[in-house]
Amino acid sequence: MRSLCLLVFLAACAGAPAQESRENGFGVHLPVEEFFLDNGMKVLVVERHQVPRVYCALYWKVGSVNERPGITGLSHFFEHMMFKGTKKLGTTDWKRDAEFNEQIEAIMAEVRALKLRGLEALRRGKPMSEAAAQSSSTIAKADEPRWADLMKQFEALKEEQKKITIGEHISKLFAANGGTHTNASTYNDWTRYFVELPANKVELFFWLESETFMGPVWREFYPEREVVKEERRMRTDSTPTGLIQQQFNAMFWQAHPYGWPVIGWMSDIDHYTVAEAQRYYDTYYQPQNCTAVFVGDVDPIKIRELARRYFGRLQRRETQPDPIVTQEPAQAAEQRMEAEADARPSISIRWHAPAGVHADAPALDLLAMILDGRTGRLWRTLVDEKGIALQASAGYWALKHGGMLYVSANPRDPKQFAELEAAVEAVVRDVQEKGVTERELQKVKNQSLANLVRELDTNMGVGDQLGLSDVVGDWRDVFEYVKKVEKVTAADVTRVAHAICTPTGRNILIIRRRGQP
Repeated sequence: MRSLCLLVFLAACAGAPAQESRENGFGVHLPVEEFFLDNGMKVLVVERHQVPRVYCALYWKVGSVNERPGITGLSHFFEHMMFKGTKKLGTTDWKRDAEFNEQIEAIMAEVRALKLRGLEALRRGKPMSEAAAQSSSTIAKADEPRWADLMKQFEALKEEQKKITIGEHISKLFAANGGTHTNASTYNDWTRYFVELPANKVELFFWLESETFMGPVWREFYPEREVVKEERRMRTDSTPTGLIQQQFNAMFWQAHPYGWPVIGWMSDIDHYTVAEAQRYYDTYYQPQNCTAVFVGDVDPIKIRELARRYFGRLQRRETQPDPIVTQEPAQAAEQRMEAEADARPSISIRWHAPAGVHADAPALDLLAMILDGRTGRLWRTLVDEKGIALQASAGYWALKHGGMLYVSANPRDPKQFAELEAAVEAVVRDVQEKGVTERELQKVKNQSLANLVRELDTNMGVGDQLGLSDVVGDWRDVFEYVKKVEKVTAADVTRVAHAICTPTGRNILIIRRRGQP
């Protein structure tokens, strides 16, 4: 194993040099040890002995950006499947469980064939099954009897398998051993699995997670597919502005994979297969594509030993992930979208921005902070001075392969959209033409540093900062960011405002309350 141990000191005063010996103010002494297993997995360890607990997490370099049309949302779905157990965890009879999976797969293979025939029928305008449509499935009217019979067989097998299934077995094992915050999440660029455990139970994490990622069993694959479809209905389809925001995002990202929703398109979710999920696992869930993070009351030597014993079992495979090569083309003209919803009227403006590791990212972050907040330029102008907005905000969304600068506001009077839009543009233009003062620049620098120090106050906060930084760049970026922020000048903020906030680069969404003029 290759090893590197870095001791980093983060001083609360912006611009103070990183050093090991100085600890004053809100300083945080953060000893980060990094080492690699022979299979390529990276492990980060941070000792914090304040309480006898440890944040344990796996950060995988896979998210919705790695998908393609036809399997959108598969990263999120895979996250669900990883809580279904292992060959022998999650069931009271693993042999019978495997037989059920085989029988169910044979039935669902025929159902998929009917769905594909249904797509062709839909393309030709033939009658479709209304019953199948209730579950967002494409079944031709002519195939409805056979589909109903297959689904009846599937439901019977599902109910029988339930009798030997131990639901949420992994989560229950963690909870029974003092684990808290057991969860996982999927984003555009990453997927993470995490739990906080007592210091003397960390080996449980190594065992359970290594068993899980040595090979998924795809237990309850098709029932869970229905769960995810319902999750999409609840979070997107049934919310007042969910589908509107989804469409706006797809308009904003013309070419890049960021354009599809992390949860996926409904039609893709309905067509997931075990074979496709297995290919995805074989490609992306390899040890060299993962960073394991342990923060808390740990012994780095013990963590090395456990990592080698358990995670060292994970095998690299010949299949390698494809690089993300699609670049979002330069926007040639302003794009505008207007919609109605049973929601508060709002206006959102987006501009394309560089990735979070770009040299201009700190300046963009500070620009967004100058615009944002109750003391920011947008609020002061639109809410306090002009009184035409109920609230106003701004932000810089930094991703691995791109980003966006955005502003949003809610009009006080729904008839004032044109006035509000002009006022937002005037605030941005004022930054471009007159720049920012040294005082407001230093204020947001201090705020930026304070935000980071607060994030590093808990084991989970430290782990997230390191893990998420590592999957999109390098964990050292957490500390390098402080230096870069301090070097940003007022001229840098003006420069990026000019470069990013162009008239042709605007993407505008106006949402009017349904029924209002």
